[in-house]
Amino acid sequence: MKKILFIITVLFAISVTAQSKYEVIIVPKKFSFLKSENKYNLNSLTKSFFETEGFKVFYAEENLPKEIANNRCNSLFADVVADNGLFTSRLSVVLTDCQNNIVLTSSEGTSREKDYHKAYNEALRIALVSLRGNLKIENNNTIEVAKVDEKKLEEIIEKTELKEVQPIIAAPVKQNEGSLYALPIQNGYKIVDSTPAVVYLIFATTNESVYIASKGEVKGVFMKKMNGWFFEYYKNEILVSEKVEVKF
Repeated sequence: MKKILFIITVLFAISVTAQSKYEVIIVPKKFSFLKSENKYNLNSLTKSFFETEGFKVFYAEENLPKEIANNRCNSLFADVVADNGLFTSRLSVVLTDCQNNIVLTSSEGTSREKDYHKAYNEALRIALVSLRGNLKIENNNTIEVAKVDEKKLEEIIEKTELKEVQPIIAAPVKQNEGSLYALPIQNGYKIVDSTPAVVYLIFATTNESVYIASKGEVKGVFMKKMNGWFFEYYKNEILVSEKVEVKF
């Protein structure tokens, strides 16, 4: 089993290309409906999402490279707009061009969480995810994406001798502290904390409840069981099952 899991983690990598007019997105450090920079980590979350989609992303207030500063009409400008109700937080992401024309507007993300940090993060993630598939990159930039070569994988598994698999002892389940959030990437998700720092990278398989996963240098699988999501990997020949509180 350990050998098979290792095989799965290395049997994927293809390149895809896409074309569009824009390759740069400018994000403000402070959205107009908030009083301070990167309040509730919304600005860094927005920047991280567009970077995941393959764009070059800069904060509006930083010194831009000359080739971008002198050609601002090759960039899009991201903003987040709030339309809150009495019990509901509502956020939308708006992309405009250099003449302030709206190029693309996300679906409205909503949350009924009472805590603003949780509510705005949840609403913004929903809005950002709705933009997937509508965003492209110019000049045939290459992006690495995950894809399992199933035929080749089956052949390798068939050749793997079961006697090589050592008996394993399941370690106690470890519970992650705090909730994590899933941001879509090509063929999977990156699981981030509220910073947002990447904790796990997970890639889809043919089973929607099982993902190829990594946590830093640790390789394993990310799977859904009856009582939640788990990251499972081997440490010193012992199977470790780590429960993960994550919102998709």
